[in-house]
Amino acid sequence: MIATDKDSWFPGFEFQDWFYQSYLVLPTPEEVDDLPGKAVTARKWARGEFICGQAFRSTVNDSDGYVLDGRLSFFPGVELSVSVKGALGSGKNPAQFEATGIGVEGPTKGAIYQLTGWAFPIENFLNTGGRSMSIRGSVWAVHGPDSKPDVDLGGMPIGTVGTFVIVSRGYA
Repeated sequence: MIATDKDSWFPGFEFQDWFYQSYLVLPTPEEVDDLPGKAVTARKWARGEFICGQAFRSTVNDSDGYVLDGRLSFFPGVELSVSVKGALGSGKNPAQFEATGIGVEGPTKGAIYQLTGWAFPIENFLNTGGRSMSIRGSVWAVHGPDSKPDVDLGGMPIGTVGTFVIVSRGYA
């Protein structure tokens, strides 16, 4: 859906503390055969802080969008540099969120992750800038750190895909 000026909203990230968490969905053979609605095995993959500044308007895929730079910090000295781009939200529909996280130094150097998802607005902020309260989507381990390029930072093989959530601490 293409956002128009009258109903589009710009995802606001500034002045918020963000919490990042990713999960691996690992169903057992029995769970794969179960009916929808049944529980499946999952485990936490990574947890940290998403630290960012202000998003800026940009053109993304020939439509109005935004760009944002930040970092995912898991522990002191263990972080990824993150570049985000996405299309604006429209009405009550979320904004697109596409990010690449790259390890630039220390134990993460060389690691690459791709995040794809949606930034959901806080309902009462839709007409005042679309401040985001959560970003949800999938994360793909593209490349491990230079020290172990075939294994991601959480010990999973490269190519592993999980789900992630980035939530504003005030709305978790």
